[in-house]
Amino acid sequence: MVSETVSLLLTGRSLPVENFQPRWDARLLARFVRPHQDTLGLSIPPKMQWVLDTVGRPRIYSAAVAAAVTRLFGVQGTFYRIAGDPARQIDGGCPPYQDRLLPPFHPAAAAELCNELQTKLGNGVAIADINDFGGSIRAVSSRSLPATTLKRVLADNPMGQLRRGTPFILVRAT
Repeated sequence: MVSETVSLLLTGRSLPVENFQPRWDARLLARFVRPHQDTLGLSIPPKMQWVLDTVGRPRIYSAAVAAAVTRLFGVQGTFYRIAGDPARQIDGGCPPYQDRLLPPFHPAAAAELCNELQTKLGNGVAIADINDFGGSIRAVSSRSLPATTLKRVLADNPMGQLRRGTPFILVRAT
């Protein structure tokens, strides 16, 4: 199992934060994001700018309005449900990766890397983005345990992924 963060960093798929100069709308929207526990999420303006650029302003503006309304009734997570996976899955922008944004690994590219690593290592490989709030298995190679099994095994975050953790772990069937 390889963490998505290390996979992105080692394959040159991370993005320099300075490439995303926040416009007025990204700065404004970022101010209304409530960080969850000790994660900053989209409260970092360059990350919000990336989401605006990637998802599109109409969808993000709609998500923000819906979140503002539902927040009045104690409903949380509306913004992310409407904004979609890119908004939920963008990482980086805070220590130790304050100078990098880590967009979600495209499934086809992640699968290609898993297969390449399987060929070199002789074992099944999976790429995962797991943290204390859940996560996802981005891809698995043919000899890896199934994604559903891995997600269940990794549900308690044994890699310690939140800010810093273990970039690689071995998972084997018993």
